[in-house]
Amino acid sequence: VVYLTTEELSALYDMPLEGFEEVVRDVFLIGCFTAMRFSDYSRIKKENIGTTHKGTDVIRIKQEKTDGTVVIPILDKRLEALLKKYDYNVPEVLDQSLNRTIKEICKRLSETVPTLGKKERTVLTLKERRAEVEARKKGEELFEYDGQGYPIRPRWELVASHTARRSCITNMYLTEKYSVQQMMSVSGHKTETQFYKYVKLSLDE
Repeated sequence: VVYLTTEELSALYDMPLEGFEEVVRDVFLIGCFTAMRFSDYSRIKKENIGTTHKGTDVIRIKQEKTDGTVVIPILDKRLEALLKKYDYNVPEVLDQSLNRTIKEICKRLSETVPTLGKKERTVLTLKERRAEVEARKKGEELFEYDGQGYPIRPRWELVASHTARRSCITNMYLTEKYSVQQMMSVSGHKTETQFYKYVKLSLDE
């Protein structure tokens, strides 16, 4: 479970890409600037864009999972630029395709942004654990482990569609500009317990 820092997001935004990779990066970043779930940020359309009575540009959308409506202010100029790039109709990208492609993009980006290559403790899927058991019978290991025996992977390998929501919430929290109630209004969480599961802080933070 990881989030991308503001520095990593800036590097990803500035990364020269084209074709399908550019589309995947853009869709992922829209999620990083809105705190939405993939099922919501992947279906933003022009009709979801509006303005409050105070003149703030916003995205209004009914969440697919909860059926509740959220109103998300468009405060980051990069979010405005990304939406405008596609005439406010987010391109359709399948979840599995995004997950596979954003990992490859972040892997390349880790060559110039070393934090994306940092190893993090993770868990193996049931399929991976079974494969590891068979490999060890042959005296081999398929995965890397730290000194305490926990499986580890580079951060780029842990990036997926849901990382976008986690990144936005954590980065909002770190700015100390917003109350928890304001952030929950954007994220659509009903309880603080659920909200705080998305705030991923280092020990220093």
